[in-house]
Amino acid sequence: MNTIKTLLGLAVLTAGLAGCQGSSDEATNAGAAPSSATEASDASTPGAGSTDANSTDAAPTKDDSAAQKQWAAGDTIPSGRAGVPDIEILEVHGNGSGEVCGTGRRATLAYKAMLINGQVLDPGTVPFTFQVGAREAIQGWDIIVAKMRVGDSFTLTIPQQLAYGPSRGDLKFDMELLSFE
Repeated sequence: MNTIKTLLGLAVLTAGLAGCQGSSDEATNAGAAPSSATEASDASTPGAGSTDANSTDAAPTKDDSAAQKQWAAGDTIPSGRAGVPDIEILEVHGNGSGEVCGTGRRATLAYKAMLINGQVLDPGTVPFTFQVGAREAIQGWDIIVAKMRVGDSFTLTIPQQLAYGPSRGDLKFDMELLSFE
């Protein structure tokens, strides 16, 4: 009888711990830099090392606070993480119109990835499509694209903590939201 109680107790404890998966520790590390093995794969690809087996296909959401936002050089987008610098818009090439993308939608971007000194890492010759908020791209892209409208186009910096980590440092991107669905 004691064996059954012990096994039942272990089963309940295991189920409880499984339910905690993805809570505070994962939330704290959500934008942690990819492992060195992941970085070695191809850090120039927007989604390299950014996938998460626990991702879900959440219902699309939008951020109405940015719906009428006219972007300007010097604007910042909060990183959402303590001690992590904000994303900063360096130049605005165009302000889009219409609905803000939000999360849970498939967005297509034209982009160019650069080191902070302007050295091109990825010329982005082919537009990149990903589900916003599903960690299919670097966390910095999930944050900024969720606030973009089709036609928004700018040059911005994304801190290393929201990109590929210290091996690449802070990155600069030229990006334009082409579409979302």
